[in-house]
Amino acid sequence: MCKDCGAILSHKKRREERLKEAQKKRIEKVKNQPPGFVENLRRHPFFIYRAVGWILYSSFMVVGAIGAFIAWLVFAIAAG
Repeated sequence: MCKDCGAILSHKKRREERLKEAQKKRIEKVKNQPPGFVENLRRHPFFIYRAVGWILYSSFMVVGAIGAFIAWLVFAIAAG
């Protein structure tokens, strides 16, 4: 640190601080995003909409899990 102005002289520490600030900005940006369509349906007060939301959410999760399993299987066979 500079004794006169208090600025950081080490480039490593300056880079670390910039990375921390950028990470905080990314986290705040994600926190401020509104929930998606399926999330809104899952939390809806009317039970039919809520049921549709849960069905959609569950189907997305199942399709994602099947896709991940197929990707894993293909890479496992390729690594063979």
